[in-house]
Amino acid sequence: MDGAAGSNYRHISVRRMCGALGAEIGGVDLSQPIAPEIETEIRRAFAENLVIVFRGQDLAPDRQIAFTRIFGPCEQHPLYRSAQIPDFPEILVLEHKAGQFFNGRNDIWHADITFAEAPPLGSVLHCRAIEEGYGDTMFANQCLAYDTLSHGMKALLDGRMAEHSSRVLIERNNAAAYNVPVTEMPPPVLHPVVRTHPVTSRRTLFVNPTYTERFENMTAAESKPILEYLYAWGTRSEVIYRHRWRVGDVVMFDNRCCWHYVVIDYGPDMHRRMHRTTARGDRPA
Repeated sequence: MDGAAGSNYRHISVRRMCGALGAEIGGVDLSQPIAPEIETEIRRAFAENLVIVFRGQDLAPDRQIAFTRIFGPCEQHPLYRSAQIPDFPEILVLEHKAGQFFNGRNDIWHADITFAEAPPLGSVLHCRAIEEGYGDTMFANQCLAYDTLSHGMKALLDGRMAEHSSRVLIERNNAAAYNVPVTEMPPPVLHPVVRTHPVTSRRTLFVNPTYTERFENMTAAESKPILEYLYAWGTRSEVIYRHRWRVGDVVMFDNRCCWHYVVIDYGPDMHRRMHRTTARGDRPA
């Protein structure tokens, strides 16, 4: 995050959205094939800013998948099956209409699918329907959260492992009668509490309030006070970018070092629809 956001870019414009994270990218039409030199600059902007925003885009499903593949193979969600686009299983439809949240609510801080052995690199959200000013998404920079911890807390956390489970996701999905039920729970996995970002080498917190159950070799009750402190620390206003959606926005976030949260501040009849694709990640280290 050091340096001017738009410096030394030749093919795109990059404008920071706030001090914590996030940048708006200009000069790119994602509905068209993207030249290699532009791909390189988009990847660089993503690494520097963790959340990148493209305004006024109209992506067919195949073009959204193609854009996601700039960062890695595009993967289907391992559990959700409630709202899919025929012939494009890689796209997860996140939709609210008529009082129903298809594929669940996201008004909980989390990083996606950290209960997997290799959690996602990041996800792309394409806004297809929204009432502007409602249903914002907040993103929290966990590199910055880690950087601002005390030396003593860093020493406590470095080298420690934590258990991640899909339990909460499955419970929330299955509580809605209109969702396709999830019948099998993957086994929990252990990940480092502090991981090193594979591109920038920055250290980042890698726990989250939705999927982290406890520290390794500790009970949930023993782990709870420390985890709750980290969750509060990782969601301070100083580390957050709040995105106000417009139809046509494409937002990509780095799942390796960001949490996100959807603000449920809208009535039962408001239509909100997002198309989400996800790039494959690697095992945290």
